[in-house]
Order: sequence, then structure tokens, then C-alpha cells
Amino acid sequence: MRSVRNEYPVSLVLLIGAVILQSTILNRIRIVNIIPDLSLIILVYISYRKGSMTGQITGFVSGLVEDILSISPLGLSTFIKTLIGYLYGLMEGNIFVDPLLMPIILVASATLLKAVIMGALSILFPIPQITLNYFIHSLWISILYNSLLAPFIFAVLNLLKALKPREKGIQ
Repeated sequence: MRSVRNEYPVSLVLLIGAVILQSTILNRIRIVNIIPDLSLIILVYISYRKGSMTGQITGFVSGLVEDILSISPLGLSTFIKTLIGYLYGLMEGNIFVDPLLMPIILVASATLLKAVIMGALSILFPIPQITLNYFIHSLWISILYNSLLAPFIFAVLNLLKALKPREKGIQ
């Protein structure tokens, strides 16, 4: 029987590391001024594998770190990542994740969902850093970039014992 407590520290270290990596090193590897959203890809994986509670907690913390390290208003990424973590956690164990197609579909839909939420928030709240034109212009590149990286990142994360899916009946 595996301890459930192991999943939080491993998940948080992975997500915080991804946020720091994408705000430093990956900032130099841009395609049309777009960087891959590693924290979103990892959040989708963790949420799907570990459920909505783990998805919410890790999404909240990684979003908060992202808000602190970026110019976005405090709470913007936190809200979006928490919501995405919850929603993708609801799918825990409900769909089969093949090694190629499902990571692409899950991450593409999460990237689109993130853009839709940001677009809705930019309409509700006049936030200067968020413009709808930016998302329309770069959305497809971002979806493609994240989706192409997803199978590779999912494969690497599958190697971590702490992120293996729960067995039925074990809490």
C-alpha cells in the first residue's frame, strides 16, 4: 500500500520546477514569442492521474508561483490553474490514456480552456496584460507547441512511482 502523502511533495516540486524553468531557460526558446507551458502539461498529467483534490492543490501552488514570477496580476494564474487542476482531476481513471493521442488531446484542450478562461476574465475585468488579440494570434501556436511536447513529458512522468495512478479501493 502506497502512501497518498508522497504525491503532494513530488507534484509540487515538479510544478514549481516547471514554472521556474519556463520563466528562465525556456524563455529563450521561443517560437513566435511563445514558450511552452510546462506547468500546464504537468498539471494536466498530475490531475488526471491523482484526482481533483491533488489537481486543485498543485494547480493553486503552481499558479501562485507563476503569478509571483510574472507580470500578471496576482491570482490570475492561480485561479486558472486551480480550475484546470480540478476539472482534469474529475477525469481520474475515467478514460484510457494511450501514450500518444490522449496526451495531445488532453493538453490541447487544457491550453484552449486556459485561453478561454483568460479571454472571459479579460472581458469581465479590464486587465492591461491580457488582450484578446494576443490569444487569438498566438493560441494555435501555443496549442501546437504544448501538444507536441505532451507525449514526451507524459512518458517521463510515467516513470515516477509517486505519480502512478491509484489502485481501486486504496485511499
